[in-house]
Amino acid sequence: MPHQSSTHGDTNIAAAATERTWWKDLLIYFVFFLSGAAALVYEISWTRQIGLLFGHTVHASTIVLASYFVGMSIGYLLGAKWSGRISPLKGYAIAEVVVAAWAFVVPLILQWSESSTIAPWFSNSSFALQTATRAVFSFLLLLPATIALGVTLPMIADYFTEDGRSQMSNARNSSRVTLAYALNTAGALIGVLSATFFMLVVVGVCTSSYVAAGLSVLCALAALFLEPKVTTPEEREASSESPVQDCRSTVGTGLFSLAFLSGFGILALQVLYTRMFSLVFHNSTYTFGIVVAVFLASLAIGAAITSRLQRRFAANRLIGVTTGLGALATAGSVVVFVLLTDLKYFSSGDSFVQYMAGAILLVSIVVAPAITCLGMMLPQVWVLAAQSGTAAKVVGNLTAMNTVAAALGALVASFVMLVWIGLWQSIVLIASLFLISSLVLLYRNKQTKFATAIAALTVAISVVSWQYQTESEFNRREYNERLIKRWNSAYGWIDVVQNEKSGSFKIRQNLHYRFGKTGGNVREYRQAHIPILLHDSPDDVLFLGLGTGLTAGGAIPHSNVENIVAVELIPEVVDAVRMLSDFNYNVADDSKVDIQIDDARHYLLANERAFDIIISDLFVPWESETGYLYTVEHYEIASQRLKQDGLFCQWLPLYQLGEREFESIANSFASVFPHTTIWWGQLETTSPVVALIGSRSSIEVDPIELAQRLDSLNTNATAPDQSIATPERFWDHYIGDWQLQANAQFNTDEHPRVEFLTPMSNRDGKMIKGKVLKQYFTDVLFNLPMTSATLQGDKLQDSLRRRSAQKLILFGR
Repeated sequence: MPHQSSTHGDTNIAAAATERTWWKDLLIYFVFFLSGAAALVYEISWTRQIGLLFGHTVHASTIVLASYFVGMSIGYLLGAKWSGRISPLKGYAIAEVVVAAWAFVVPLILQWSESSTIAPWFSNSSFALQTATRAVFSFLLLLPATIALGVTLPMIADYFTEDGRSQMSNARNSSRVTLAYALNTAGALIGVLSATFFMLVVVGVCTSSYVAAGLSVLCALAALFLEPKVTTPEEREASSESPVQDCRSTVGTGLFSLAFLSGFGILALQVLYTRMFSLVFHNSTYTFGIVVAVFLASLAIGAAITSRLQRRFAANRLIGVTTGLGALATAGSVVVFVLLTDLKYFSSGDSFVQYMAGAILLVSIVVAPAITCLGMMLPQVWVLAAQSGTAAKVVGNLTAMNTVAAALGALVASFVMLVWIGLWQSIVLIASLFLISSLVLLYRNKQTKFATAIAALTVAISVVSWQYQTESEFNRREYNERLIKRWNSAYGWIDVVQNEKSGSFKIRQNLHYRFGKTGGNVREYRQAHIPILLHDSPDDVLFLGLGTGLTAGGAIPHSNVENIVAVELIPEVVDAVRMLSDFNYNVADDSKVDIQIDDARHYLLANERAFDIIISDLFVPWESETGYLYTVEHYEIASQRLKQDGLFCQWLPLYQLGEREFESIANSFASVFPHTTIWWGQLETTSPVVALIGSRSSIEVDPIELAQRLDSLNTNATAPDQSIATPERFWDHYIGDWQLQANAQFNTDEHPRVEFLTPMSNRDGKMIKGKVLKQYFTDVLFNLPMTSATLQGDKLQDSLRRRSAQKLILFGR
């Protein structure tokens, strides 16, 4: 009987192979390519949607990523378990339909979760409890979709090994499965690029996931159409038999360890390399997308190369060589990066397109060699475990281990390595783990000469990389900056530096992003003074962003301000602010100041406390996800947190905005606040700063009362501001009223235009400064009405005089 059953099964294999044609396989390869593209669009869209609930913090994004990966690992395990019980393409199609359907459920659950009764659940004074709550919610929210996404790979592996009972030990089968994996990863690359450079801003964040759902449905229909037909009940029963051992009980610990190391190391490197490039890039969504895209491209290339090499070389000899080369390239990547950049701010080309091309080239040179080699590990581990079960079981179970390790790698790199070990040292540590693994594999296969050579080279380069420079010579020459103290944070390097010529102090992030300086005290204090003086009785003031602490500290000398709350995203910044206590009124430890570590948007969402004034600090508009602090929805939440006569003040760096981005922000602001006025914070052509101040009713100021408050302020302040010393001088900062434009393009959560358009304006030289500011002032700002803010007794001719004076200060005659 066993012999007869085996003969019958062989007949079915032959029949299935006969029915399959090359063009069907080609189409399945293409379908799986599209499936990879859809999967990354889902991930990017859902991460942004959940970020609006949790806040766009490193902790929140890493929790979402880990939840995504853990769910997929469960899907890999289930796909391996179900592989012998259902037709591979039918199982794949069902999985694609499930993830497509869930794409329409996710926004509904998130919308419900953003209610004022649910959102506070995700904030807690206990960081551990808050993290656990968010992790559980993210995991459960994404679970149906991530399981379905994970199921697809074992099913495709099942399809490409004849009828599902052939093993990866067959070179042709292993090559086909690895090629499918490579194409799926290449599809993920296309998903990242299309989402980053087109879909998120043009199609919309949430709508992008719907488009991906449509793509998943098409993939499902194509798979069902291409499914091989089983014609008789006997054949169907025979083809469902799968006399294979359980992979989990037969795969050696060593192979699981290799799968674990591959996932852990590669995702840890993605986190570390992203942080490394943030030292020199402008840190927009585009540059972050480039790093992810190069990673995916390298993984796809590595898998494709493996698909070819598997037919010519034994996996047990090949894996040690590729892992060793990956370790060497990883250790050397630090040296290559510093040599190519000198840690200067990257500014390749004269346009956005040229900048992107230069950035892609730089990332590819630094990252691609290491990740291409390391990306060859997992497919080779599949082959080494080939005798343990069918392709579906081997691929499913080992990839599940790889994916869980990837989630752990991202967490450890973000919150342990970067904070406690350091950037260069963490990269060297990952290289060392791969080197040790490589040496074990090489010596086991008697490849001693190569092992000795690769060990010597990697150790030598690691010693250099471990203690490589962490300061930019350009900063020392150009800015005369001397490092006083550095914190290794989850958000990168947070530094306190001092200008050796002027003696002023600055707080900076990742070498090139400066939060302000003590030499600019008056202007930064003014960012608090103007909105506070426009309010009759400002008892409670909220600052979104702490920076150097100078702006928030500017509220302390106002005697009628009783309570100050400052929300800061980065904990280490608070420690840096304490070092500048002599300049910021000791704002970090003042009795009436409460500092909250949180995302500004999330703080407003999760707290119902009402304020007289909310002041939003200067944020770099092109930084990834900063644009959500300029959306209609953000302003609506802020409006709800104001008292009836409250004011919301949004400071804007015109020199970091193009005309279309400024108008998008102003129109979004004016769509929420019926009265929107614009005020000068800094009258300079090179770095002009303005404020949008919104209110429910027009602002009326008594000049006598204003004069008394100004006198009190100048008495209490350590650095009196002569430009607002009198009511008349104060009112000279008034530019006019912004009125909502017809056919305005709003900046919204669904279409975060500012975040995606500002980097283009920045690199194309279209910022509102210099000649652009002069033209824009003449054409637009000079002609704004001035009715929403009134200084009692003011006359129209005085308003015209002020406009002329502003123009004279800015541009001369």
